[in-house]
Amino acid sequence: MDIEELKHHHRIIDMMLSMHSKLRDDNQRIALMVNLLLLCSSVILSTLVFIDPSILKFIKIDPQLSQIAIGICSTIVFLISIVELRVDWKEKSERHGQACKVLSKLKADSRELLKSNSQPDPQLVAEQCKVCAQSLSTLPNIPDNKFPSLKAYHKAKVELSKFIDLHPTVPVWILRIVLLFHGIKKLFFG
Repeated sequence: MDIEELKHHHRIIDMMLSMHSKLRDDNQRIALMVNLLLLCSSVILSTLVFIDPSILKFIKIDPQLSQIAIGICSTIVFLISIVELRVDWKEKSERHGQACKVLSKLKADSRELLKSNSQPDPQLVAEQCKVCAQSLSTLPNIPDNKFPSLKAYHKAKVELSKFIDLHPTVPVWILRIVLLFHGIKKLFFG
C-alpha cells in the first residue's frame, strides 16, 4: 500500500513541478516586460522633459502637444509602477522557483526509492510519503482558474517527451504540430 502511495505522490510531484515551473517562467517573463516598459516610458519621459521648445517649433510640433505627451508618459509610468508594486510578478516568480527546488528534491528522492532493484524498506517508503505530504502542503497554491490549463500543459509536455524519444531527429515544433493533430483527431473521431 505504501509503495502505491509513493507512486501517487511521485505523479503529483511531477505534475506540480511542471505547473510551478510554468508559473515561475510566466511570472518572470511578465516581470521583465513590465520592467522594460517602465524603463522605456521613463526614458521617453526624461527625453521629452528636456526638449527645448524652439526645437519643437523647428520640427513643427506644438509645444502644448509636447506637454500633453509628457503628462501622458508620466501617468503611464506612475500607473505601471503602481501595478508592479501591487502585483509583484518578480516575487511570485521567486516563490514558484522555490517550490520547484523543493519539488525537484522530492521527485529525486521518491524516484530513488521507486527505482531500487530490491523491495524498498517499508519504513523508508512511509517516511518519504510523510515528507512528500508535509512538503506539498507548504508550497504556494496553484490558482484554481489556472489549474486545468496547467494540467493540460503538463500532460502535453509528457506526451511530447515520449514523442521526442520516438523521433529524436524531427524538429520539436513539427512534433508539437503532429501531436496537436493527433489530439484533435482522437477527440473527434475516437
